[in-house]
Parts: sequence; C-alpha cells; structure tokens
Amino acid sequence: MARGYIASGEFNGYRAPQHLQNQVVKAYCDSNKLNFVLSRAEYWINGSTQCQLWAALNEGFKHIVFFSLWQLPQDDSERDSVYNHCKSRGIMLHFAVERMSTDSTENSIKDLEVLIKTNLMVLEYKNDNYLESLQKLI
Repeated sequence: MARGYIASGEFNGYRAPQHLQNQVVKAYCDSNKLNFVLSRAEYWINGSTQCQLWAALNEGFKHIVFFSLWQLPQDDSERDSVYNHCKSRGIMLHFAVERMSTDSTENSIKDLEVLIKTNLMVLEYKNDNYLESLQKLI
C-alpha cells in the first residue's frame, strides 16, 4: 500500500490543484502496481512540511508517493531527518511527476540531493551566471 502526499500551496515556484495532484499520484501508483491510499495534503506554509509529511511517514506505509520531488523539505537538516527515518523503517519514497523513486540507500539519496541542491542553486543565482556556480559545486 502507498500513501499519497500532496501540497495545498505553492512549491518550487508552482501551484497545482489538489485534485490534479491526486490524479497524477494515483496514475503513478497504478502504473507501478502500488495500492493507492488517499493522499495527505500538506498545509504548505512557507515551505513547512512539519505536519502531514511526518504523519504519513509514521503511519507504517512502506511507500510514500509525493506528487513531486520538490515537496521534500527545503531545509537540509529536515530532509536528512526524513531520509534517516525512511532508511531505518524501510520506506521507499516515490515522486510521481518525475517518475522516480528511491530505495532510501545512500546512493539513491545522493542522487536526489544532487537534483535538489542544483535546483536550489539555480533558483538562488537565477539572475547571475549559475553555470559558474554549478561548476564550483561540481
């Protein structure tokens, strides 16, 4: 069984209606043979994932299907807490829009972090030469 996780507000500069997010999450679950359980909708206030994400992570589901990768916490330490929690409980994270998942191993988490940190850097330096900043990161 897979618990869906959607947002009620803006994330990564975008907003998607909840009913569309649920449809995308359900389609992802269907195509990956996961039994979809109704999504929890996060109260997305200033990027906070303190409420519904942690509720979903503590329900005992082995699969949490995010509408998008960009719904992971923006704060590095909070993301690390999510990753550690998933690793210790064998929870797989799925990201419906990006059509990807992680098995919560170090390598798959590192892959996620490269995507997230690159995106955050691009957003931070969007008016500067972000390619130079990306080269420094690499």
